[in-house]
Amino acid sequence: MASDSIRTESRAAAEAQNWKLLWFFDLYRLTIALSAAMMALFVEKLSPFGRHSPGLFALVAWIYLGVVVLSLIGHRLRRPDFESQVVVIGFADVTLLVLLMHASGGLQSGLVLLVLVAVAAISIMLDKRDTIFYASLATLATLLEHSWGSLTGQIANFSEVAQGYPQVGVFGIGMFTVAFLSYTLASRLRATEDLAERRGVDLANLSHLNELIIQRMQMGVVVCDGEGNVRLTNQAAQKFLAGRSEAGGNAPLSNLAPDLGIQLFQWFSGNPAERGRKMFTAQTGYSLLPRFVSLGESKEAGALIFLEDMAVLKQQASQLKMGALARLTASIAHEIRNPLGAISNAAQLLGESAKGESEESRLLKIIEEQSRRMNVIVQNVTQLARRDQVKPVRLEIEPWLKEFAGQFAETGAIPREIFAQFCAPGLNTCVDPDQLHQVVANLCQNALRHSPAFTGTPLIKLQGGTDADGRPCLDVIDWGNGVPAEIVDSIFDPFFTTTPKGTGLGLYIARELCEGNGANLTYHPGDGGVGSRFRVTFARAEDCAELGSI
Repeated sequence: MASDSIRTESRAAAEAQNWKLLWFFDLYRLTIALSAAMMALFVEKLSPFGRHSPGLFALVAWIYLGVVVLSLIGHRLRRPDFESQVVVIGFADVTLLVLLMHASGGLQSGLVLLVLVAVAAISIMLDKRDTIFYASLATLATLLEHSWGSLTGQIANFSEVAQGYPQVGVFGIGMFTVAFLSYTLASRLRATEDLAERRGVDLANLSHLNELIIQRMQMGVVVCDGEGNVRLTNQAAQKFLAGRSEAGGNAPLSNLAPDLGIQLFQWFSGNPAERGRKMFTAQTGYSLLPRFVSLGESKEAGALIFLEDMAVLKQQASQLKMGALARLTASIAHEIRNPLGAISNAAQLLGESAKGESEESRLLKIIEEQSRRMNVIVQNVTQLARRDQVKPVRLEIEPWLKEFAGQFAETGAIPREIFAQFCAPGLNTCVDPDQLHQVVANLCQNALRHSPAFTGTPLIKLQGGTDADGRPCLDVIDWGNGVPAEIVDSIFDPFFTTTPKGTGLGLYIARELCEGNGANLTYHPGDGGVGSRFRVTFARAEDCAELGSI
């Protein structure tokens, strides 16, 4: 995920910043340690440094230099960890700097400021508890240093020591104040970094979401700069224009689609007469309708181009029209059912009183047959309403085919051997099982109607697999008479039939049910021009949740 990557990068950046801060502090400490070591060589000439105890000053200065060198080596190896190094450095600095201050005469030497800087730096790098600890440690160490002469008996007059306690108290107050101010500043900086990290994660997630939405859009999206160079395209646009341009690309739009490039520059010109939407045909054969949106106030900002597939638009318009027609016909069929039932019942009652093979009996038979035919039409038409009642599930094709073949053979009282089945193992799709059963049953009935009598050789082949785009599909193949070329374009039209007793709704309803499940039903001539192949191309199994929400 993009958010995980952002968090990892942010933590790595924060850790690198901490080590960098410690590196600068180590360089500062190295400067102080080298200066103290040099002063130790000339301690008699550089008052007040080492004035009280030159030997102690020299010893502590060299020890401090060694500690700093070890700190630099630890920083180089990054062992131990950052917090452990800072804790050790803080304790060493407070202790050694107070000793240097003691060797130079105490508070009057001015070295107490170095202790103040050390505590401030430690407070920036550690948490609140450690800040309080080192401020307390520095204050107590300074108090001890000031009182050391009185405690050891070196200063007999306590009043001289007592005169310096107010100065020590002011220093302690200043120490805690600086420590808390440094910690507060560091805390605010850390809070700002955390907020920036969260905003970065949100921005990365939003960017990833937007990219995913744009790439999954069925509408083509092309981003062009002010000179007509393609900066970005989504998957649909790459399919429409047969070109691939990721972010940062610089391919001229006129190379991918000359007609679209001309329209873009006409749109850039700002002439209202030339800014209309004009359909064009891409080199791939797609008929596309572009829509231009400016990315800024000037031409240099570029443009966003939306490409709509005219075939899809026509299909959507057709579906809206056919959906309205289906609802209308279903409503009419419902109203026809009651008078049709009355006519059928009346014909049956008249048939009971008719005698033999009279003209009256023949006419009543015609009424009954046509009533049954109209009732079939009514039932078929009312099934159109089921298109909007889809309950898709993840379905494995291979076991479903075996179950369907058994049920179809048992229901129709035909041999099970009329079916030949081939299916790739593990082939899954997303479809309503009941509606798939109705579609395949209709195709099988048509296949049997146009096939020769069963002699032991399978008449229908049910074959499951995937198409060129990797989508699962199911072929219903027969070796019958096939579909004449002159009527292929009409076989899915409602009420189109080639038999007097047919309703012309079977294939139409089958296609409508397929489209309601996100599938397609298409016709292909049989191999070698023999028979027919009807293919149901399904939605992918991973799209099941998306299909169920439609």
